[in-house]
Amino acid sequence: MQSGFVLRRLISLWLILPLCSAEAAVLTKDTIWQQEQLVSEDTLIPPGITLTVRPGTQVKISPAESTKTDPEFISPLTEIIVRGKINIEGTPTAPVRFTSTETGKGGEWAGILIDGGDANVSNCDISGADSALYLLDARVEATNITLSGNRYGATIIGNSKTAIKNSKISGNDYGLATLTASTPLLTDTVIKDNRKKDVFQEEPPKVLLSAKAEQTPTQIPLARSYRDEALVGDTVWRGRIRVDGNLRVPEGSRLLITPGTVVEFSRKDTNGDGLGENGILIQGALIAKGTKEAPILFHSAENNRRMGDWDAINLMNSDKTENLIENCIFEDAYRGLHFHFSTVKVIGSRFSNNLRGIQFQESAVEILNSDFTFNKSAVQGRDSQIRFDGNRINSNHQGGNFFRNHLTFTSNQIAGTLKEGVRIREGSAAIERNILTGNRQGLLLSDIYYASVACNLIANSSETGLAMKNVDNVGLQGNYFGNNGANGLSLQEAKAEISGNLFLHNAERGIGITSFGGSIAGNSFAGNRLYAIDLESPEDLDASNNWWGGDIPAAVVFDKKSDSTRGRVLTEPALPKAPQFTWPVAEFAGQLTLAGDIIIKGQPLIRQGNTLAVDPGTTVRFTDGSGLLVNGRLNSNGTPAKPVIFTAYGDKKAGAWDEIVFEQALDSTISNTVIEYATWGIHGHFTNLVIDHLLARNNSGGMRFRSGPVLIKNSVFRNNGIGIRSYIGNGVIESNIITNNEIGLFVRERGGGLTVRRNNFFANSEYSIRSGDFNTEDIPASGNWWGEQPPQETIFDGRQEEGIGKVLFEPFLSAPVNLDSAGVK
Repeated sequence: MQSGFVLRRLISLWLILPLCSAEAAVLTKDTIWQQEQLVSEDTLIPPGITLTVRPGTQVKISPAESTKTDPEFISPLTEIIVRGKINIEGTPTAPVRFTSTETGKGGEWAGILIDGGDANVSNCDISGADSALYLLDARVEATNITLSGNRYGATIIGNSKTAIKNSKISGNDYGLATLTASTPLLTDTVIKDNRKKDVFQEEPPKVLLSAKAEQTPTQIPLARSYRDEALVGDTVWRGRIRVDGNLRVPEGSRLLITPGTVVEFSRKDTNGDGLGENGILIQGALIAKGTKEAPILFHSAENNRRMGDWDAINLMNSDKTENLIENCIFEDAYRGLHFHFSTVKVIGSRFSNNLRGIQFQESAVEILNSDFTFNKSAVQGRDSQIRFDGNRINSNHQGGNFFRNHLTFTSNQIAGTLKEGVRIREGSAAIERNILTGNRQGLLLSDIYYASVACNLIANSSETGLAMKNVDNVGLQGNYFGNNGANGLSLQEAKAEISGNLFLHNAERGIGITSFGGSIAGNSFAGNRLYAIDLESPEDLDASNNWWGGDIPAAVVFDKKSDSTRGRVLTEPALPKAPQFTWPVAEFAGQLTLAGDIIIKGQPLIRQGNTLAVDPGTTVRFTDGSGLLVNGRLNSNGTPAKPVIFTAYGDKKAGAWDEIVFEQALDSTISNTVIEYATWGIHGHFTNLVIDHLLARNNSGGMRFRSGPVLIKNSVFRNNGIGIRSYIGNGVIESNIITNNEIGLFVRERGGGLTVRRNNFFANSEYSIRSGDFNTEDIPASGNWWGEQPPQETIFDGRQEEGIGKVLFEPFLSAPVNLDSAGVK
């Protein structure tokens, strides 16, 4: 590294000579490949450059070594990436072939990655790749191609325009995977005999989590501009700073940046690789301490700002003091922060629209409460001591990529990534209390010698939630694996203790096993579409003492009884009931389902756009003072035989837990459900709620609501302080039993929006209906049964207190409504 930017070798690929080699090559002019070509490192075709591959060319790609963790472009594997144009000109008699130099197994090299570029491909065979063709917002026309022996034949993402004719995609793990709203045009193309799935149409990842709001500094007058120079001693920046070269802060010097400062970098690209070179090299110390109200901004000075307009804030050998980056914003860089052999703390900062948000190695690192959005790669780190806590990684192409670290990864939120949410290789890791939801793949662990994976939410992945390959001494406890597009958990050459986890409603398998050593016990499996466990290896698997969701275990495992080449899944003895599972994080993030026996502590949130469904027969237990806040949707739909139960974890008394609050939430339904021992069972604000066959009992209050609309029917409110309370309510209360409460229905204010009919009110100790002191509207309540007493004796309204609304109970029923099926038996 010199003058604050990375030196990038300019290596042109030979045009004619056979078996020539390219290392980290950037094509700087139109180039021709023919005969034999060896690709030993990443190769980039930048915008404006065309690579032409002549008929009969054999392109051999060397797999990346295990130490390769800093891809120049997208993948950690050796890649050919096209941001310009590639023309592959094979013929039927002289096809072009791209193959690995090794075994040819899928995943040895990345593939041909068309990243916003163009490709015309004819008569070409591609094998041994992770994805033979990987199309990201690309334009591709392909004819007579064969994609075989890869992990994925083709992957199509984003706004790609793809036409494939007269081609064959077979013999891969997956044939065609699409994460795009646009449909590829396939003409006379055969996609079959792929090992796992021919066509994998995935929902594009969605951001279902919060993002921290940041104030971006406005335009301010230019205070100082720099070219190539050194900043000696203490330098203080404030105002707007322009950098038109490479600055260096030598050892013993400090750069101090004050709140609200804007640092802008002009674009300079001398080697044509598409990456800007202006930046700052810190060999002394950097203190960039903004505030939430006045953050520090590092970004491009160009009018048309792009990823990679400038290089990085580079720190080299800056380990004598802690470098502090607090409340800063990094945009438009190749690498926002890049450091080696340094001590760095990042707090409350944001990294957006960079090729890489942060990259580092051999450092002591703390990254706390920061945001990474819309980067090609959010974070890459290796050979370091890392604390990564409370961060949000949303809508990046690649999330976190960590190699050979001692990593503490806690309380982070990762969503919307188009590759892995988090990829961890080698080293050791503690991965706890994280939310990984709505990613293409959630979490990948490979070649790990120790890891604790505990109390995480791993859900809504387009493919697999957690994949573990060649790992040892891993503990998986207390995690939720739900609603993933393939497997909740995939195991290959893995040794682990797997206990106390939930595997619910994954689209294919709860656990898919290629090879495994360890134990699987004390887990809950329910609603997985194909199998709870699918065992591919020939060795038997001990899976005793798990709960199988009420299914016969043999019916939900795939093993030797269905395929004689496989081992047996030994499920006996099975647990007779679900083991208790404590919800591990502060949100229900994504489209989730609960089943079994769940303990909730605190007030977990269902955000807008998210849905929590509760399976029949599920019991949800709330600890003292706990509850649930719903801004999205809650569907608790039991059955008469298997009701859902919301109850107290501890003392069985009114007020033992708080309430389920619906705050401007989406349409929600509560049916065949019991709510008991709460302060208020249900509390609705400006929410469309349908309550059907609810049993609300032994609560301080069964239900209260403001506005609505609310429909309450076929339900029982019994032994509560107040059965139902309405405040400016818009609701229909119909065909319910309201009994043995202190007050059956309390109308606090504006009761004219209610319709109360065909209910049985009786044996409420104070009043069946009480009109509140601020309720000036009459309450429509004709056609109800009021027990053995005259209705007026069970009502408190304007007849007893002048100025409040009356209950209009006439005509009333002389006999109870037949509501034998109401509530939950």
